[in-house]
Amino acid sequence: MTEYRIDDLARVSGTTTRNIRGYQERGLLPQPLRRGRVAIYTEKHVRNLLAINKLLSKGFTLGHIATFLTNPGARIGDALDLNDILDEPWASANRPVLGREELESRLGPLDEDALASLLAAGIVTETAEPGRYEAADRHIIGNLARLVGKGMDLAVLVDVQQRFVAKMNEAAEILMTAAHDEVDRRRGPGWLPSSDEDVAWAVGLLGAMRRAGTENAHAALDRALDAALDQELQAHKVAVEGRTGADGDSD
Repeated sequence: MTEYRIDDLARVSGTTTRNIRGYQERGLLPQPLRRGRVAIYTEKHVRNLLAINKLLSKGFTLGHIATFLTNPGARIGDALDLNDILDEPWASANRPVLGREELESRLGPLDEDALASLLAAGIVTETAEPGRYEAADRHIIGNLARLVGKGMDLAVLVDVQQRFVAKMNEAAEILMTAAHDEVDRRRGPGWLPSSDEDVAWAVGLLGAMRRAGTENAHAALDRALDAALDQELQAHKVAVEGRTGADGDSD
């Protein structure tokens, strides 16, 4: 195990001895080992200091960093006091309005059938102004545009989007049904809030379920995509090896 005195630690971590002592006082660093009156630091201290430097360079305060390092279970929303706005319906934001020309500049030429499929899939909706459409989300349009740019067929992508959204709706229904059942369990079937405290309790429960669902869905989808990608790559590898073997046999 590599050991450092405070001057060496400051040098390898790119900070100062004054900062190190200040971080220790705030509880951002573990206490050093002691050999008599000499403080001995380890690689763990180096890693912590490098993490602190990186977070400071990203604009986080020492208060935020204290939350991250002293509470491993803390979410970034907790540390930044964002919970109130994180519970707001973000899905309703970031809906750009695009003209037909701009849509075609991103997705390629759109005949009436293609435009109708975008509308049917809920990717865009008509506005009161003819020839202008509101996107369900700017990310969806951007992602479709990137995939079209890679040569994929828009009709196939629209179909994939519809089927994917249907699965997400099923997952959302499972989560919200669980929250509804919990309300029934605690307050009785058919319960309705009758005071501000009741409303706050119900909103808090549903909001917590929403946050948990969002985070769990991201994690589960990441794992599923990694597994599917690995399976696809393995299939391609087997196919290439099989073709190479067949070519070798024919020589």
